[in-house]
This record gives sequence, structure tokens and C-alpha cells, in this order.
Amino acid sequence: MIFLGLASNYSFQDVLRHSFALGSNRDYNNLERALAEKYAAPLEKTSLIYSGRSAISLALKSFIASGKLHTGDSVVINSFTCHAVLEAVKSAGLKPVFADLERLKTGEILPNYSATTLASLVKTNKTVRAFILQNTFGLPVNIKSFETVRKKYNLLLLEDLAHCAGRKYPDGREIGTVGDATCLSFGKGKSLDTITGGAVLLRNPDLSFPKSFSKSALKKRRKTGDVPRASWYPLLGAIARGLSYLHLEKFWLGFLLKTHWLERSADTKLDESTTVTNWQSRLALRQLETLSTTAKTPLRRYFLVDDRDTCLKELRNHGARLEESWYEVPVSPVRYYPSVHFPETSCPNAVFFASHVINLPTWYTSPAKQKQVKLAEKILKSHALKPEDQHA
Repeated sequence: MIFLGLASNYSFQDVLRHSFALGSNRDYNNLERALAEKYAAPLEKTSLIYSGRSAISLALKSFIASGKLHTGDSVVINSFTCHAVLEAVKSAGLKPVFADLERLKTGEILPNYSATTLASLVKTNKTVRAFILQNTFGLPVNIKSFETVRKKYNLLLLEDLAHCAGRKYPDGREIGTVGDATCLSFGKGKSLDTITGGAVLLRNPDLSFPKSFSKSALKKRRKTGDVPRASWYPLLGAIARGLSYLHLEKFWLGFLLKTHWLERSADTKLDESTTVTNWQSRLALRQLETLSTTAKTPLRRYFLVDDRDTCLKELRNHGARLEESWYEVPVSPVRYYPSVHFPETSCPNAVFFASHVINLPTWYTSPAKQKQVKLAEKILKSHALKPEDQHA
């Protein structure tokens, strides 16, 4: 079988390396230095943090603390995103403004919004002072067109690298080296995956962390609960995938959730006083050093299909478990969607995209798994919508 979880491609050695990883303060410091160097940020304005959403929240609060934004200002975000981004914006005292996905002249819908849409939102909403680019699935936007709008309206840019660390914009610049601030997530399935964690880098020399934040006062993740859960996740996931052959994985996952050995990614809390462990830093640094190789392909490929349920059923019958989507509703996960009050009428492209998308993994390397991926791709293409049919 093939799965959408990145850990499903882990070798036995990878599982052991993650489950029994050790680290030191040196690993922690080396990761911070490596990130600061890679993304051209001062070391004193680079910090590891509890999660990706905590990184975004802290970056936005730094914009406010530096006088670049004010409480109540608006931030443009992708209309096809995770609830974590929305939560981070709100926690900083700012208002999220959803930008609908770009539709090409051919009719094809892309998973990012365009610079034209950004400019339109700025014109109609005078409180917009910043925007976040997430380069969904690792697919880069045309950054030059965004820079034109950014300069014209004096906007702040936050680059969210959860999907796209190590990848480059069409003009050759690396994603994360353009904006005023850069944020990373080390969550499950992200470009850098240590199950939990993140980092924030303030690249604009006029920015500083809020006075309430202190790098030296950050606490490492607690030794019970969070740490064992993150350590053993690949092994627990491997057991779940094994049980899936017997259709028993739901019982196992239910048990793990009930006993708190498994945490849903979207439920990770905001915490700007806690940071990653030393062993997670060691793992992240190892992955950072290999990004030039692993980032040559998108983090995931996507297909828009005519009938998602029918297509997923056919995929399951041929050994492809691809139910986990980025994202099954415009602001995922489904259980949070009603509370988002998403403006569906003003973001029809995002609504359509989310209701038809299926993701395909890109990380399998063995010939047997690649054969299964190609079969899944064939099935997806047989159900794929043509560009002219991608309309609400």
C-alpha cells in the first residue's frame, strides 16, 4: 500500500533513528545558526519555537511590537489553508482576510492566490497591511508580481515555509529569503518533519521580537506527554499502517487518541514560551542539510477529480490510501470549519478546489512503491477534471 503520511516511506533504520534520537544543546544551537544563515536573518532574531502556528503568531506580534502593524489591522491569507494559520493571525490581534485561489484563463484553478487578487483586496480593504504566502504543496507563486504589489502598497510579507522549505521561486531565489519574516513548521508531513516544532526568523532589520518574548527563557518541551508522543509517532504510525491491511487501523488510532499518545496536528496549541527538544533539533538539522535533494519535487502532487468519494474508493481497492487531503474544506480540518464562518460566496474557487482535491505522495523511492504510485496516478488521471470543467 501507499499512504499520504511521510513516515510511511521511513525505512526501519529511519524509524529507529527517530524513536531513539538523542541530542544536545549544541544541536539546538546549530539548528538555529543554520536556519539564520540559510534565510539571511540575524541569529538574535532567529528562534526555534513550539509549533508552526506559534511561529506565525510570534512573527505577526513582532510586526506589531516594531510599529509596522497595529492591533486590528488585516492580514491576507490563502483561502485554502489550515486552521492553524487562521488561529495564529487572530491570536496576534489581527484580522484574517481570505484571498480566493487563482483561476487561469484555461479555467484551471491553482492552490495559491494571485498578486492581482492581493491588489484587489488591498484596494477594497484599507486595513490590509500584510500578507502571508504559503506556496501550497511546495508550488511557488510568481514572487515578482507579488513584490510589485508589496512595494506599491507598502505591505509586509510573511513567508510560511510549512509546505515549501528548500524550494525556489521562478526567478531562482529560495523561498524564505524574500519576506520580512520567515516561519517554518516541523509538524507531521511538512518539509522538515520532526512531528512537532517550528521556527521564526525576522529578516527585516526594523523588526524585533516583543519585549514579552525571550529566547533565553524558552522552556524545552516537557519530558512526559509531548516528547514520547513525538518520539514514537513513526513506530505508532507503522503499526497503524500494518493494521490497515486487516481494516483495524481505526481501532488502534482511536485508542491512541483516547490515551493521548496521538495528537491531531490541527489541535496543537499556541505556545510562545516553549520550544523544541534537543533531539528534534538534531533531526531537523539533518533534514535541513538534505533539502537540496528532497525539495526537487513538490511536497505533494494534487489532482482535482470529478467524484472524490468514488475515486478514493477505487484507489483503496488498488492499495492507495489517500483519504488525508490538504485540505478537504477551504480551512481544514472539517471539525473546525463551521466556526470559521468562511466567506464561501467570495471564495468560490477555494470551495470548489477543496471539494475535488486528492493528494498524491511524492516521497516513495523503491521500485515497488513507485509502481503503486504510478497506478494511483493513472486512476487519478482517469477521474481528473479538465481545466474548463473546474468551475463552481
